[in-house]
Amino acid sequence: MSNNTLKSKGKFLSLLALVTFLPEFALSQSIFTHAHLRVPAGQQEEAAAWYNSVLGGEPDEIGPGPGIRYHNGFVGSMPNEGMAVDGSRSVFDHVGISVPDVRATVELIRELGGVIRTEPQEGVTASLISHVTDPWGGRFELLEDPIYTGINHVHFFASDADAMSDWFLQVFGGEYSEERGRGRFHTILYDTVWVHITQATEDDQRIPSQHTAADHIGFLVPSLDAFRDTLAASGYQPYLERPNPPGADLMFLKGPDGLHIEMTEPLSP
Repeated sequence: MSNNTLKSKGKFLSLLALVTFLPEFALSQSIFTHAHLRVPAGQQEEAAAWYNSVLGGEPDEIGPGPGIRYHNGFVGSMPNEGMAVDGSRSVFDHVGISVPDVRATVELIRELGGVIRTEPQEGVTASLISHVTDPWGGRFELLEDPIYTGINHVHFFASDADAMSDWFLQVFGGEYSEERGRGRFHTILYDTVWVHITQATEDDQRIPSQHTAADHIGFLVPSLDAFRDTLAASGYQPYLERPNPPGADLMFLKGPDGLHIEMTEPLSP
């Protein structure tokens, strides 16, 4: 990312700080809730057990399949419905999980049939990281981060990283950090989970995330009605809204580059 880009980002954040005090421009206060990964039918229980043994968290039955829950969200499984494709070309590249010992976790993944894409090495946001793929094609970054534990981040590769970053700030709010990405990628904090956005190269253009191994992420907002207006102002519309008994209603949308996102609001008292 160039210095000019970072200066432009600073100007955008100054404008963002101003408009948040104006009611007509109020942003949704969004909280990251989950990432859903597609797994072949009949293998979701096995995948959830693998996540738990390797990535920690607490086993839980979540939505369309089992997964693992952390203090700041969950990683869940959903059936691939015969359509899921390799996630290595998806705009949604991977989920970052903070683990106590990257090297030990990498060795466990070797034993349990995962793929080590990068051996443990120094990272941009943590002293030690490794990129791995589970046996079903889900992509993860392991990292040692004692501050942002559990689900550390979700990482996207965008055809226009600056535009996607601005869209996230416009639609979901969040706290932008110039320092964390070290000029390599954008970083935005939602409560205790980071969104990382990297500029995809010309020879690495990504496909929409729906029906890839990492299908979608989820956010919680105070009101779907208010969020709908914020989303429309950004130039996007939900493609599906449906009840979620006994929970709150759900909204699904496809953002920049076809990034698939699920929205919900708190349960009514």
